[in-house]
Amino acid sequence: MIAEIIKYSIPSLVMLAAVYVMLRFFLKHDEHQLSFLKDEQDLTRLKLDMERKRDSQKVIIPLKLQAYERMVLFLERINPPNLIKRSISQGQKVTELQGMLLHHIREEYEHNMSQQLYIGENSWEMVKTAKEEVARLINTSAAKFKTDDEAALLAKELLTTGFDTKNDPIEKTLAHLKKEVRDNF
Repeated sequence: MIAEIIKYSIPSLVMLAAVYVMLRFFLKHDEHQLSFLKDEQDLTRLKLDMERKRDSQKVIIPLKLQAYERMVLFLERINPPNLIKRSISQGQKVTELQGMLLHHIREEYEHNMSQQLYIGENSWEMVKTAKEEVARLINTSAAKFKTDDEAALLAKELLTTGFDTKNDPIEKTLAHLKKEVRDNF
């Protein structure tokens, strides 16, 4: 009876062992295929990300350079000599010129505010500081005169007093912007 059980059990055990070995081989093979497919998928995703970044750089780099150009233009436009040329007119009084100068600065600034998205944070802070310094120079110079004095007096004061060459916020900011463009592009 035991011999009979062994006679039928041994072939079943051999068959079971063979099936186990085959299943193990197929599972390992499938695992390698899945790993390969996953690696292939990761590589494809990485390539797509790189292509997307490269495509976005084609759009962003010109926008960034344009932003730097606009900031340079903004600084040149709010530079007191240039600002005075655009704002002064015959028969103007000090307060009228002061108001016109500050209006032009505000208008230029508001027109260029969106450019902060494309330039460095430190550069934007320097641009804001330069704008504020120009406004302060205008206000302190205008405070030296009576409100009904001729605008030419304020213009002359701004042109002669101006900023100290070493502390000119416009020149500092322009130099910083130029350096940032050279370093990044």
